[in-house]
Amino acid sequence: MVGDEVSTSGGPAELTAGVRAGYEAAAEDWADGPGPMYAQLARVLVAAAPVPLDGCLVLDLGAGAGVAGRATLAAGARRVVTVDLSEGMLRRGDGGHPVAADAVALPFRDGSFDLVVAAFCLNHLGSLAAGMAEARRVGAAMAASMFAPGWTHPAKDAVDEAVRSFGYRPPAWHTALAPGSRASEPKMLARCAAAAGFTRVQAHTTSVPTGLATPAELVSWRLGMAHVAPFMRSLDAPDRAAVRRAAEQAVAAAAGAGPLVVRMVVLTAS
Repeated sequence: MVGDEVSTSGGPAELTAGVRAGYEAAAEDWADGPGPMYAQLARVLVAAAPVPLDGCLVLDLGAGAGVAGRATLAAGARRVVTVDLSEGMLRRGDGGHPVAADAVALPFRDGSFDLVVAAFCLNHLGSLAAGMAEARRVGAAMAASMFAPGWTHPAKDAVDEAVRSFGYRPPAWHTALAPGSRASEPKMLARCAAAAGFTRVQAHTTSVPTGLATPAELVSWRLGMAHVAPFMRSLDAPDRAAVRRAAEQAVAAAAGAGPLVVRMVVLTAS
């Protein structure tokens, strides 16, 4: 998760606090929930990096549990610094050097990193331009990913409907950020990266099989997301089990709720 400036009735500070609280609540179960999906997507992102990774110093921006940073280390990076506002998420990571900080006010000198990776986090920024400019200030190159505009999966609606029947309502911060299309249209992303000072910019959309296929796996992905996790943690154990059963039944009955293939936008810039 990264800092943001999206406006809500409570203002930017309240929104940032809500996002942070959501990810803090999600941290404990992240590895068994959304983690496997994001790890696969991170490997695809890192494979597209615009610079050789051998010996690189990498900033994993909005790192969460650090899957993108770990993917760069596996590809040969020398050292990774992981940045996130959620200290709970940072504690779940390994292999990186964690720093709690805001994406638009990074505590690093100009040109500190060979590569900035930003996996599924720039949509948390109300000012994408400010986030891009800060990434360009500290990094020589960038690789970023977003969910493609309009992408969805039948399991999302099935789980949302099941959870709502138990009293869940999306938190204000998630409503303000969704659907996040302002930060996922490839041409707009490319223009923003160029405006930040990157000169070699490419953005394309690709489909990534995540390996998640069963109703149990798809439900774990959705129930572990930061906008749902606080609600799940507010329930006692029997009610959590009941929500999960209902969600798995809903996914099993949903037309087209097969293996999870994500359409994602990959931006590379240097």
